[in-house]
Amino acid sequence: MEVKKLFKFIENNNTEDKLIRLQLDRFADKIDNQIQNKLMTDLMVKYADLSKSFEEKNKLLLENRKKLQKYNLHLEELVNEKVKEITEAQMATIFALVKLAESRDDETGNHIERTAELCRLLASLLRKHTDYKELIDEKYIENIYKASPLHDIGKVGIPDAILLKKGRLSKEEFEIMKTHVDIGYKTLKEVHSQYKGNSFLQMGMDITKTHHEKWDGTGYPRGLEGQDIPLSGRIMALVDVYDALRSKRVYKEAYSHDKSLNIILDNKAKHFDPLLVEVFADSHLEFMKVHDYFQ
Repeated sequence: MEVKKLFKFIENNNTEDKLIRLQLDRFADKIDNQIQNKLMTDLMVKYADLSKSFEEKNKLLLENRKKLQKYNLHLEELVNEKVKEITEAQMATIFALVKLAESRDDETGNHIERTAELCRLLASLLRKHTDYKELIDEKYIENIYKASPLHDIGKVGIPDAILLKKGRLSKEEFEIMKTHVDIGYKTLKEVHSQYKGNSFLQMGMDITKTHHEKWDGTGYPRGLEGQDIPLSGRIMALVDVYDALRSKRVYKEAYSHDKSLNIILDNKAKHFDPLLVEVFADSHLEFMKVHDYFQ
């Protein structure tokens, strides 16, 4: 403030003293530099303090984030473990019920184990074909393996006199036998109504309802034809017949693998999906090995 007054005084008195003006200019510049240096120093100290504070906060945030990720991973593992336990318990219960139903016919042996493995094998082989690459994934293969044992669950409602009859069924008896499809489907549908969106139960319903349909439309219960039959039902149809041909029944002896293969080939585009028959025939020795392993 005093410097400005001095300048004003000099200007008002029209002095020609350049030396005084020069010294005053230098003094003013010095004062300005000191102020700027002080300001810059204060700013640098402030910046250093803020940088240190941000660094500490970022470090703490990173540590907390790692702890949270570790906790989430542990929680996910616990949830997955519990889901696995529940799923395995459910599958064990279903398997036990199906085995109980199967035990009424001693000659079926390990039918549900064989058909489950054979369905998984056929679905896995079919996955290599471009027509089904998008439909068949690991989840689909897992579902068909788990759902296929449900295909004949409705037979619990069929009288022993028909189910275990030695010889060919009469027309009336066969009509009663065919009701096992609806019995099984309605049972699973009631369960599915409580677990809507469950892909395993949905596939179980499709298999139970359609595994006796035929490619040419002559099957039951609805006479579905070709692609109108769900793929899971078409897979189960071929596998079920192959296993039935290879197994002893109250009405027949077990057929050889070669004879069973020829019967399936003869029914290509009649009973069975032509592509499925081709896939089966190309790898028929693998199917024979799986069947014989669970014999």
